[in-house]
Amino acid sequence: MLEIRRRPNRVTLILDDRSARLEVSLYEETFQQHRDIIVKDAILIVDGTLRFDDFIEAWRLQAKTLMDIDRARERFARRLWLRWPAEFDGPDGMNRFEQLLKPHLRGPCGVSVAVNRPDYAGRLNLPDTWSVHPSRAFLDQLTAVVGREGWYLVYGPRSEVRGEETSSWR
Repeated sequence: MLEIRRRPNRVTLILDDRSARLEVSLYEETFQQHRDIIVKDAILIVDGTLRFDDFIEAWRLQAKTLMDIDRARERFARRLWLRWPAEFDGPDGMNRFEQLLKPHLRGPCGVSVAVNRPDYAGRLNLPDTWSVHPSRAFLDQLTAVVGREGWYLVYGPRSEVRGEETSSWR
């Protein structure tokens, strides 16, 4: 989000993703419901009605609901793919992995693991008991262990996310 403009009965946000700008209008009530996430430079997901405004000769979005990127990630991520780090190989590796996931278990996001070593490679979808909440805190911890290139999230209906996404990710 780039800019916030207040008007008597509504608020206008200017969203900018560095490729284009979009004006988003919110009624005061909608603004008040989401005011905690409407801050400069926030990444927002906006649901609303899109229409072309002849007066400004541009597209305009009338917002119904807003969500910040962290909340959207937790709500819509369906699978976490993890590149198994070499430091998890060996007897203590699974224990370290379990300790990393344990505080974040029982979430909506399944976990899959890809292993690629010189003498073996494979992929494994963990059982639902290993599903996690993909919170920012958890992903920060995961990044500290495997790096930002060591994991990614898959979004979509859970029934369509089966774990085949890593065919080219090794």
